[in-house]
Amino acid sequence: MKTSKTIIMPIYNGARARSIFNTDIYGELISDDSLKLVIACPSVKVDFYRENFPAGNVVFEAVDLPSEHELGRVLSRVAFNLLPTSTIRGKHKIYYHRYGNYFKFFILGIANRTLGPLPFIKNFIRFLDKFVPLNADAAALFEKYHPDLLIAPDIVFPPDRIFMRVASRSDVYTVGMARSWDNLTSKGVVQVMPEKLVVYTNRMVTEAVKIVGMKREDVFMAGPPQFDRYYKKSETTREQFLKGLGISPEKRVVLTAPFFDRYTGSAVVMINGLLDAIKIGKLPKDIQILVRYRPGTPPIAEGLLKKSENLTITVPCEVHFDGRGRLSTTEDFEWRKEDVDLLMNSLRFSDVVINTVSTLSVDASVYDKPVINVRFDAEPSCPPMHSVMIMLPNHDHYKAIEASGGVKLVGSMDEMILAINAYLKNPALDAEGRERLRQEQIVFTDGKAGHRIADFIKGELVKLI
Repeated sequence: MKTSKTIIMPIYNGARARSIFNTDIYGELISDDSLKLVIACPSVKVDFYRENFPAGNVVFEAVDLPSEHELGRVLSRVAFNLLPTSTIRGKHKIYYHRYGNYFKFFILGIANRTLGPLPFIKNFIRFLDKFVPLNADAAALFEKYHPDLLIAPDIVFPPDRIFMRVASRSDVYTVGMARSWDNLTSKGVVQVMPEKLVVYTNRMVTEAVKIVGMKREDVFMAGPPQFDRYYKKSETTREQFLKGLGISPEKRVVLTAPFFDRYTGSAVVMINGLLDAIKIGKLPKDIQILVRYRPGTPPIAEGLLKKSENLTITVPCEVHFDGRGRLSTTEDFEWRKEDVDLLMNSLRFSDVVINTVSTLSVDASVYDKPVINVRFDAEPSCPPMHSVMIMLPNHDHYKAIEASGGVKLVGSMDEMILAINAYLKNPALDAEGRERLRQEQIVFTDGKAGHRIADFIKGELVKLI
């Protein structure tokens, strides 16, 4: 008689890995001896995961997914284009500037606005998905372990969808997760429905019901588990952290992450502009510009940034893997403990945070840090396909962040400098907006989101007995 419960969970991307391995979700699940956890992952990552996240009741299985079946790929394109959200229409605009073809852009816009809202469209896409052949390797894993439950860390991610298909047709219960605030509005129609869906916020609950089509009783709100560590006591002091980066503890820190996509042209102009402002006295001399790259952003070429004692650059997530085995040809990055610590302490010990459209704004609100959001292209020759002014106004999830009043939008370098000076003089500016942002985008501030999710998963397993 089977006494333990077996869970299969696909992990095919570093961002997904962070929201599981570096949170209490994983810790709580592996601490339960009645559970067996089977992690499916690309072969290039098996050794890394075994070394960094070992546990006696965990098995890491290499399942490479170099491609999805052609029917699945076609359906995913249809599902993406017919999700009737402002975010998707904004992405259409970006693709037009990137690839041209105005006729295609026009047709997609018409289809999105006319067909997308029709009630039967989602169901028709899901009906057609039932004819997509199962991936043989994923199916073999289910046959080998006979799981009781599948956890899909990101229900709109192609590898998760491949495993959800197998679970659906094998009568295996699925608990899905919406990995980030934008997942339900920016990735397309959910093609394979889970039995239960875990989300972060009230807004995402509404999206899960109205956009995805989940029943309200099948949606569980837990808060973002990756933030749990922010609410735990840290032994690192401000002096230790800054000295580790070669920064005098007497300096005030402006955490600067003005990167958008893989384009760095405008970021160079902004960083150099801030250094010039310090040099000529428009910004205080005791400011340190702490540059934080986005994981996966290519480094700025040597010589483009001005040399200055007021500049420190950090590059997170230096562990990279190629795209083999995860439906991608691009590099993937992994979060180690030191990468999470770097992010957490950069936020904790900063005085002002600058970014474009990033969850860094939400991260910063945990520590009540003033946030400035870039709403201009600093480089005059910025290609339209990389323009923040083309893409950013269309993000559904970010409109709510802006509407909270917890971030300051700046439309020029002069406005940015004025905002920095204002926040340095009075850090309490916009504090009410930041509190509203926390309530709306984090909801729970007890540092127990991971515990809630793990308990919810175990509760669903109990129901299956």
